[in-house]
Amino acid sequence: MNEFTLILSVLVALVVGFIIGRFTSRAGDAAKLQSAYNKSRKELEQVKRDLGDHFTGSAALLEQLDEQYQRLYQYMAEQNQKLCGENASFKHEQIDTNVVDEEYGVDVQPLDYSGEPSGLLRDQQKTG
Repeated sequence: MNEFTLILSVLVALVVGFIIGRFTSRAGDAAKLQSAYNKSRKELEQVKRDLGDHFTGSAALLEQLDEQYQRLYQYMAEQNQKLCGENASFKHEQIDTNVVDEEYGVDVQPLDYSGEPSGLLRDQQKTG
């Protein structure tokens, strides 16, 4: 009977040791996961701030570009009027895209650069 109780106590000690080991390793893993989560969250917040700063800076630069373009356009128009007088041909023209679409069609594919279509972009399979 002593051998039986000895084997039984060893088995119970192994099971209890295994359970305690699992709980302590899970606590360590949870701490590591929480640390990695916090680090990733901080990095994500930093990337969001950097992205916001980038778009804010880009918007400011585009505003400056727009202002400079308007000043350039106004200068060119004034100089054209000054140099050419009534015959000034410097006008701000809008392209009517509807005319372009009607003339060329919306679904028309561009031709090759050679002026002659090579057939490379054809949807049909070659026969022969």
